[in-house]
Amino acid sequence: MNSLAGRVAVVTGAGRGIGAATARALAASGCQVVVAARTRDQVEQVARELGAAGHTARAVVCDVTSEESVSALTQAATILGPVSILVNNAGAAGSMSLARTSLADWNHLIAVNATGAFLCTRALLPGMVERHWGRVVNVASTAGLSGARYIAAYSSAKHALVGLTRSAAAEVEGTGVTVNAVCPGFVDTEMTAETLDRIVAKTGRTREEALAAALASAGQTRLVTAEEVATSVVALCADSPAAPNGLSVVLNGNATVSRYDIINPETLGAPVGYNHGLLATAGGRLLFIAGQTARDETGRVAATDFVGQFNRALGNAIEVLRKAGGAPTDIGRLTIYVTDIAQYRASVKLLGAVYRRHMGSHYPAMALVEVTALVDAEAMVEIEATAVV
Repeated sequence: MNSLAGRVAVVTGAGRGIGAATARALAASGCQVVVAARTRDQVEQVARELGAAGHTARAVVCDVTSEESVSALTQAATILGPVSILVNNAGAAGSMSLARTSLADWNHLIAVNATGAFLCTRALLPGMVERHWGRVVNVASTAGLSGARYIAAYSSAKHALVGLTRSAAAEVEGTGVTVNAVCPGFVDTEMTAETLDRIVAKTGRTREEALAAALASAGQTRLVTAEEVATSVVALCADSPAAPNGLSVVLNGNATVSRYDIINPETLGAPVGYNHGLLATAGGRLLFIAGQTARDETGRVAATDFVGQFNRALGNAIEVLRKAGGAPTDIGRLTIYVTDIAQYRASVKLLGAVYRRHMGSHYPAMALVEVTALVDAEAMVEIEATAVV
């Protein structure tokens, strides 16, 4: 990660857990790190540890829900230089039935998990765009991609954060700046420990039973480590021409790419932009995603150009995948049906940008098929996929 050497990174919620692990990982990659959180003792301790290890770090006390506090953070961070990386990690959790959710509970979770990221991104993103390079990574949650009982406020806040990620990514497309999210499930942090304490107190279960129930509700077999999340955050900060933009990377402790062996026989030559085959290895469930067109919430294909339809169709396929608990890297085969292959070829550069925004650098076995018509009369493209999740 030498490409990050000398860059200034701001990490919110960095006094403990995922934030502290991310600060350490970015520092190890050569970044100068601004460690921000509300608790002075915690951020100063993390900054001291980084300094003792030979890294440049600065502790800043910040309440991300306060516009004035975020402004002060921005000014303090620029002492180290222009901010190139922002990790919006500050967050809060809560568990209660919808009927028992007070307005104060709702406002608090929205403010910390969503508004804080909005304020920090609004403050630092314009400078990144001006300098034609920047990385924003939002630490969301699998709860931001699906719902569950007793987390209506928390899930709504994380959905808002995912929405912010996707919309901001669309605004900065082509500027050299990217905005992505990581969506971990239950992570081995103090926040999860507090969640388990609440389950034990409310249900009378043992701590082991509470953990098993929590993991089962999220489709996890183990807790994700803070270091695993930090590794994914740093990967999304890499200086790469094909850097993904607008992704929501699911981290649930389950294997993803390691589920596959790539099959590229030398006799067929090196593949370009795809793999000849991916062999599903042990574990996982086979998911077939039926052909998805650019249908919107009304069930109709919106009137738009070919690239717009491709974007919506691929997004719809991935939406099915995420509902099953998967991520784009779980896709082993992708088939694209088009009614006009010449139109596809004429748009290939723009289609490539759309593909990378959804799929990153993951290229499964792919097929392009020209057909005379699709089931949806207005559809120009349909995409189906097979995944192991």
